Amino acid sequence: MRLLPITKAQSAVPYLPLSNEVQLDTSQPLVSKNIHSVPEKENLAMDESHNDDYSHANRQPQSGHYPILAGNPLTKEQTEALGEELNALYQEVMESLGPNEARYIQRIYATVACSEMAGRGLLAVAGRLSSKRYQGGTWLLGTALLSFSKIVNNMELGHNVMHGQYDWMQHPHLNSQKFDWDNVCPAPLWQHSHNYLHHTFTNIFGRDHDVGYHLIRITEEQNWTPSDRNNLFKTAVLALGFEWAVAFHDIQISVEEYADSTELHQTMQQKTRALLAKIARQLAKDYVVLPIAIGLALGGRSAVTTLSGTATANVARNLWTWAVIFCGHFTEQAHIYTHLDANESKGDWYVRQILGSSNIKGSKWFHILTGNLSHQIEHHIFPDMPASRYADIAPQVQALCQKYNLEYNTGRFSQQLWQVLKRIHHFSKPTPEEYHAYTQSAKADTAADSIDEHEHRLGGWSRFLPPTLRHTLAYAK
Repeated sequence: MRLLPITKAQSAVPYLPLSNEVQLDTSQPLVSKNIHSVPEKENLAMDESHNDDYSHANRQPQSGHYPILAGNPLTKEQTEALGEELNALYQEVMESLGPNEARYIQRIYATVACSEMAGRGLLAVAGRLSSKRYQGGTWLLGTALLSFSKIVNNMELGHNVMHGQYDWMQHPHLNSQKFDWDNVCPAPLWQHSHNYLHHTFTNIFGRDHDVGYHLIRITEEQNWTPSDRNNLFKTAVLALGFEWAVAFHDIQISVEEYADSTELHQTMQQKTRALLAKIARQLAKDYVVLPIAIGLALGGRSAVTTLSGTATANVARNLWTWAVIFCGHFTEQAHIYTHLDANESKGDWYVRQILGSSNIKGSKWFHILTGNLSHQIEHHIFPDMPASRYADIAPQVQALCQKYNLEYNTGRFSQQLWQVLKRIHHFSKPTPEEYHAYTQSAKADTAADSIDEHEHRLGGWSRFLPPTLRHTLAYAK
């Protein structure tokens, strides 16, 4: 496969405007809103007491687990020294990028395409086989190949390309502005909620909307409500439909982010229309066009095996993606922050990324299937570095963490997943103080799920829809 001209690697812009259906106006700065924030007086107290001395930043939570920080636990001198060493490591790797990395991502791209074609072909053939045994075996193999293709497309290809990790290649498709992955979330909406908000405000309560995804309580900073008793059930629903949660995540965020903007309606209309258009294209491809075309060519049974295999592959991809993402962010020692320092340096940011992330041990193929997000610490400190290089630098990053007495959280997949599930279960139960706080505020808290003026156009039936879906349908008009 011919390589295109290679230029010096550069960091990608964290937020990119829509490249296909519509263009978003990004001239106005984003103002983050606290979605489930701590009370205003507590925030004020934290701001007034915060200074450059972070020696008392670590706060032990009421539960005795799950550390909470108000700032950097290192001294300013330590932080700056760590920042310089990590900057030097980053520059060394980025200046060494060349044909090896380009060939790697092109091979991944080819692998995704070939495994998808092979998987869909086997699913179509399965419907033509007379033997139940061979039909089932062929269906399982085809579904496995299609699941593999969708997982690698989502993780090692889509996630990493849309982070700008390969923009330096100047490839016509494998770049952060043009690549579109195989799921229902439009790339620009994901880049806003993930590349910009999540990677900038990682694990800062009220700023990083990935903390619980507005659905699951994973820190005591989130006010307990009776629905949190169903934390594990809500987690199962989230995992099964993870691509849908990701797709609507930016809509949910943007309603709050742009609430005070005069461009709210225009911005939300562009975003919701882009989302609905991508959903329509994705559903048509997976569940309408291909099954019908195969059914007309090979018969109705082939259409059924194609449809069922595709649906199963999408669920398998969702479950795997959820597990990898949650294991990288919500293990027992993943730190949650209560404060964003207005004067945060690059070294401070590095420390926050390290303490808020967790790695997963595994083989080379395991790392590929995770999109190298099994090296979540390395990804969070260097999000635009080609992920295939994370394994190379991991020992150096771990050594620096030991040098500066920072925890480098890593473990087997089963160990990390068990910690995540224990954390989710732990925060489903309130402490006596939390339950008392809920009962005192229940009557006063009535505006959280209100219907705004745009949603009134949907009619009274809209009150039965989830808030995010109401927003999407209202602003799409």
